[in-house]
Amino acid sequence: MKKPDLPSRRIVNGLGKSEIVVTPTGLGIVEELAAKGCSVVTIAAALGVNKETFLHQRRRDPAVEEAFERGRAAEHDRLVANLNTAAASGNVVASIFLLRARHGYQSGEGIDVNVNVQTGGVLVVPAEMTVEQYLEMKRADGDMIDVTPSGHPNPNPGYAPLAPQQDPAPVPVAPAPAPSRRAPSGTTVAPFPGSRSGRGD
Repeated sequence: MKKPDLPSRRIVNGLGKSEIVVTPTGLGIVEELAAKGCSVVTIAAALGVNKETFLHQRRRDPAVEEAFERGRAAEHDRLVANLNTAAASGNVVASIFLLRARHGYQSGEGIDVNVNVQTGGVLVVPAEMTVEQYLEMKRADGDMIDVTPSGHPNPNPGYAPLAPQQDPAPVPVAPAPAPSRRAPSGTTVAPFPGSRSGRGD
């Protein structure tokens, strides 16, 4: 019966030196674990070597590095597919991440955002404009909605008035305790002689 092929084994090379090589079974393990997102330490342990030996094998043997890169590529493709699925189903965070990571979008670029005034929202202003310029442009386009409650005319349409501020009630501060007087070092404090009720008579 043929013995199973180990993931790595020690051989003597042509120079008479002992070295560890990764077998075809080991290459399959490297690719599989890299595709699962395992760390270099975990992959090295599965081969029966330490991290430094595995890194040396990747540098020395192109087949080991290629198996590692194939596994990482499979993990990458799976994660991107998951993000695309999430973005297609309406996940805004996944969409923003994909735009930044894969298409070079940066914070502050002009991206049209619809703000739902019923449920609240986020106002995104293009980087080349101030908030006032953006609001003025929207007001001129007729896109501004005055959300001021009825009965209280707003002197600045498009701006929600701030709630009136009240001074906070003063917080009572307890007086600091008087510092305790300690007896000098080496001093013995004797009890007061006699009755305490007769003091000061």
